[in-house]
Amino acid sequence: MNILTINILVPFICLIVGYVFGSIPTAVWVGKIFFHQDPREYGSHNAGGTNAGRLWGKKVGFLVIVLDMIKTIAPLYICWAVLTFAKFDYSKIADANYSGTLPLIADVKTFYTPYNEWYAIQWPVYWLAPLGCMIGHCWPMFAKFKGGKAASNFMGITVMSSWMLGFLPGFFYLGTLKWKKYVSLSAILQAIFVSIITWIWAILVMTKVIPGDLVWLPMYGPSLNPNWVYATVVTIMGAVMIYRHHENIARLRAGTERKITWMK
Repeated sequence: MNILTINILVPFICLIVGYVFGSIPTAVWVGKIFFHQDPREYGSHNAGGTNAGRLWGKKVGFLVIVLDMIKTIAPLYICWAVLTFAKFDYSKIADANYSGTLPLIADVKTFYTPYNEWYAIQWPVYWLAPLGCMIGHCWPMFAKFKGGKAASNFMGITVMSSWMLGFLPGFFYLGTLKWKKYVSLSAILQAIFVSIITWIWAILVMTKVIPGDLVWLPMYGPSLNPNWVYATVVTIMGAVMIYRHHENIARLRAGTERKITWMK
């Protein structure tokens, strides 16, 4: 095995792990087990938290959203933990720069030091797991490839990967929702807002305006590396989510999009 093989195989595994988690059709299983209904056959015909809330009550809808957020972030932290804690024998890698045992990826604090050259993978590949999860959520193999619109996946990666990115976009989302009463519009605007923030943050880290030895501190998001990979994945996830809302966008333009009534 060589470095190139590892850098092809591991990203693919992260995507697959995320896809399997994402394929868990939370709303479908909750509906069939507790209400004997498939949300894809009622309301907006969407297997997401908003439609679940309209069909079975806002508490159930909120539960579905939270579970979908958890299933997005779970494979991320699983992949991160395995890749940054599990030791690997580098003597088995022919072209490695190190001959002892190390994890495949450096932790955040080590990543921004010269010692990062010792590690087999030079980029935070674990960010591909939530991207795979979004693909699985939209096209789940456990639910005939007919899933949700990925809004909860996008909220999961922003709110649960960094408390700093969770607060500001969270308030932006709730503020827009309270103002306009459109869940779809709030989600779309949040995707654009968060993508811009993550790129600004990533650029500040990569240009060392935020020093590398401070990136690991909780104020910047503990443990996870917020560089260009993170910003790219968030942007792609935001774009997919916006695409999945194309029908909502058409209704917003026509003035026929349904408003929420539970937020006063």
